[in-house]
Amino acid sequence: MKIILSNEIVDYPDYLTDESRLAVEPGKINCIAFPENETDVVAALEKARENNWPVTVSAARTGIVGGAAPLCGGMVISMEKMSKIGEPEKNEQNDEWALSVEPGALLCDISKKLSETRNPKLFYPPDPTEMSAAIGGTVATNASGARTFKYGATRDYVLSLRIVLADGNILTIKRGEIFSDDSGTITFYVNGKEYKIPVPTYSMPKTKNCAGYFAKPKMDLIDLFIGSEGTLGIITEIEIKVLEQKKGRLSLLSFFNTEQNALDFVKTIRKQNGKNNFDIEAIEFFDKNALKLLNERREAGDTAIHEFPESEAAIYYEFALDDEFLEDIYEKLEEILQTVNCSTDTSWAGMDEDETKILKEFRHAVPETINQIIGERKRKIPTLHKIGTDLAVPNENFEIIFKFYQETLDTAGLQYAIFGHIGDNHLHVNMMPRNEEELIEAKKYYKIFAEKAIELGGTVSAEHGIGKLKKEFLKILYGEKGIEEMKNVKKVLDSNCILGKGNLI
Repeated sequence: MKIILSNEIVDYPDYLTDESRLAVEPGKINCIAFPENETDVVAALEKARENNWPVTVSAARTGIVGGAAPLCGGMVISMEKMSKIGEPEKNEQNDEWALSVEPGALLCDISKKLSETRNPKLFYPPDPTEMSAAIGGTVATNASGARTFKYGATRDYVLSLRIVLADGNILTIKRGEIFSDDSGTITFYVNGKEYKIPVPTYSMPKTKNCAGYFAKPKMDLIDLFIGSEGTLGIITEIEIKVLEQKKGRLSLLSFFNTEQNALDFVKTIRKQNGKNNFDIEAIEFFDKNALKLLNERREAGDTAIHEFPESEAAIYYEFALDDEFLEDIYEKLEEILQTVNCSTDTSWAGMDEDETKILKEFRHAVPETINQIIGERKRKIPTLHKIGTDLAVPNENFEIIFKFYQETLDTAGLQYAIFGHIGDNHLHVNMMPRNEEELIEAKKYYKIFAEKAIELGGTVSAEHGIGKLKKEFLKILYGEKGIEEMKNVKKVLDSNCILGKGNLI
């Protein structure tokens, strides 16, 4: 196992931060360990315990909430060398496919591996936008993405885990084997040691959600570790469920005269889902400000942005379909689009990779453009950064919070753009401060939006996790009692509180 000592850490700046841009000075870190197998992980943790070092686990460091930024100092354990991907195996009893992977395996490499299985064609449904993320990180945050609308988040695809606990014991969990009892306690044993975990009693938001430790009556032990953000153990092996891709995929991008037309369209196709051969995988929204940013970029001469119809909103959506029903889907879509002053004639569509390239470029151009704008402003004011929300609410309250976002920010005069996973009522409000005063204002409004989402039955984190940046919001969501209950869980599994210090609690 390669270990970088404190005097060499200055040469490894990438391991002192993640995509949140939170960073620590090299002198605060005692060492960086690069385990190559589970035995190495056990040895690294033993060294951390002996020295009472906090431990930060990282791999691809693509998270944006500071989970892999080792602000607490101590030891960094990077799992990037543990990146093996097994062969897909079919369980003949339930006719399902599974794949064993190590935590450092990247999503793009897993996708490539599955593509090599031609018959049947297999895929891993969770669709986080960042395909360079390591799967261990996506399990640790219960990551999700655009296709969560149909397939759900990472939790739904984790079949088993191997985990090195803080005390060095190795826990193997298979889904469906260990549950909480009637008193709300999960009891299990490793090497003769008993662990009794009191499941938190808070109610989790009934939305796409990855905020805090998972908790529900009669819960499966494996779900406690999924989304625990590196605070309860170090994952060394993951068995994931993969699916057969039995249908093709039709991607479309429709442009609307008003944002209300776009919202009405989303409501209608949701109701149609499951009827008329509608099998919708993803629905994404772009507001008038997002489209304005793209138009300005194109008019400034950026040929990467293709000309699109004059409009105030756009919806990107995907169908899983059998080719024989393509005409039926188009007919029904045209009928629906006509009711909201739109048409398939002014929509973009594609089925194969070449045809969908322009649609995907458009989809990713919005956050890319926002990052470019903020990057230019940072040259003059280095402390500036965008403020992007990660909130979701139940269906019935979506339009309430959407209008609240707009009215609040329009009144404040802040520059912003709203886009994201409208299928799950999960939009990213990106506030783009022009100076330090506006940065302070944007942070204030994020808190106001989080409080509003909670009031409407929603979550403070739908897909990115809590990390080090959203702990205040987690306390608002679950209250002091909920945070204390999370601490009680952690004390059972990590009595010295060395794992993921500073994350969540």
